[in-house]
Amino acid sequence: MKELIPETLYRGVVVNERIIKNKPVLGVDLTPPNQPSYDAQGRKTVGDGNEYGLYMTDNEEMAARAYAGVELSDGTPLNKTIDITTRRLRVSIPSVGILYKISTKDLDVRRPWITKSLEGLYNNGFEGDEWITDRIPLSNYEVERVYVGEDILHPKKEITFNNQEEILNKIFKELDERRKKLEEFEKILETIPERERLRMSEDTLNIYREIYKKDGLKDTNINTYEVNNVYDCIHLIMTKIYKEQPDKIPMSELEYLMKFKKNDKISFTEMNKVLLYDLKNCVNKKQEYIDNRKHNNEEVNTISFDNRIKMISKIIELYHNIILKEVIELTGVQLDSNIDTILDLRINEGIINRRLEDIHYSEDLSRDLYLAMKKEVREEVRKIIESNSFKTNETGKTK
Repeated sequence: MKELIPETLYRGVVVNERIIKNKPVLGVDLTPPNQPSYDAQGRKTVGDGNEYGLYMTDNEEMAARAYAGVELSDGTPLNKTIDITTRRLRVSIPSVGILYKISTKDLDVRRPWITKSLEGLYNNGFEGDEWITDRIPLSNYEVERVYVGEDILHPKKEITFNNQEEILNKIFKELDERRKKLEEFEKILETIPERERLRMSEDTLNIYREIYKKDGLKDTNINTYEVNNVYDCIHLIMTKIYKEQPDKIPMSELEYLMKFKKNDKISFTEMNKVLLYDLKNCVNKKQEYIDNRKHNNEEVNTISFDNRIKMISKIIELYHNIILKEVIELTGVQLDSNIDTILDLRINEGIINRRLEDIHYSEDLSRDLYLAMKKEVREEVRKIIESNSFKTNETGKTK
């Protein structure tokens, strides 16, 4: 009885930048990538000793994860002498993972013979079966998924496409954009002594990623960047701090802000609470330190506390200013401390709140940002009222 062959099979491959730019991997018949070897019986084999041919599987996820599952180590180093961190990472152009969907109609498909020593690794330990053929005509396959792998600055990315013809253009565009950023980053690394590079912490490397990756701090336009959620707000604060002194990276401030960016559940309200808590905690610790040193007749030096208090205070100010700026841009109304009366100020506040509500309920503004904006408007009104901006006129009425 003839074995039933699945109508659809999958094949995954990983190719580096050089191969994908110089060897056709799409739009041509698929053939084995390497010349065969021969075993003791004279049979054609692939490198591991199994039967020679194009391997496929009936398990799509196996092909995607095991064969097209491109990794950081698959990349091509720009400079083989530059290592970073104790993991000795390199700045590499990422490789590309391609998953093919194959029709077996009129295709000579068979089960491969497997060497005894590799039988335990059959189908890479996944469910399903492996299949083999000698050639896959262009008419028998289409590209199902494409991944550009992880590099030292960017995570792995799946390339989306509408038709098979645009795949290569999208791959080349992504690789070229990545190359520019990676080359720029490597120039920075070349200025750092080797010993310092190898001792670089993951936290420091993450700061460099935030700066030099695509759409990172270096690329962000402060004037046009849109804040749609708390992570956008954090990114904009980091950008403002970085761009104040781009020649000297403010590591302490950026590392402090990264803790918020790593929290995937933080809201505007929670961020505000943490900032205020950290500020109060630092002030209290400074006072405890002063009291203890004086009690022991020891010299008092509060510079580390002062710097941290200054840093957190600055971040809080940036945070509130960004939210208020968004309020003004969205509503077209500006809270003005020069308004003549408290009544006018309250009317002004009401106009802003109604416009924010309209924007929120039309689903153009997230609830989280909407509530943060309303809170900032309320706080700003309170500060204006308490700031002696409103004086008493000749009749004794409040202006």
